[in-house]
Amino acid sequence: MKNITVIIGIILVLINTVASLIFQDYSTHKMLFSDFSIILTTGLLYLIYQIKTANGFKIGYTLFFSLTGLTRFICAISSSNKFQNNYAVLIFIIILCIECVLIFVSKVMSNK
Repeated sequence: MKNITVIIGIILVLINTVASLIFQDYSTHKMLFSDFSIILTTGLLYLIYQIKTANGFKIGYTLFFSLTGLTRFICAISSSNKFQNNYAVLIFIIILCIECVLIFVSKVMSNK
């Protein structure tokens, strides 16, 4: 599962980069921001399978991180080209913080 996650993440980044080269409306800023989102999601999913936790955590977090990754990707695509007063960036950061807290909680729970 770990290797498949990384391979799928690489393929999605390549598809996103090629799409930005083909479509002129897809700006470089959005391409980089969405590639970052895909890489983060892939990294978080890989990290979940590296941490020694219960299988219930792994299954639940895989589903949750996939959905939040999709939400972050949509935020990245719909964001404007400037970071000031950009709610998509704010939602992106809030989701990332929630994911980091959940990983920390699962790590603490597995140590007990």
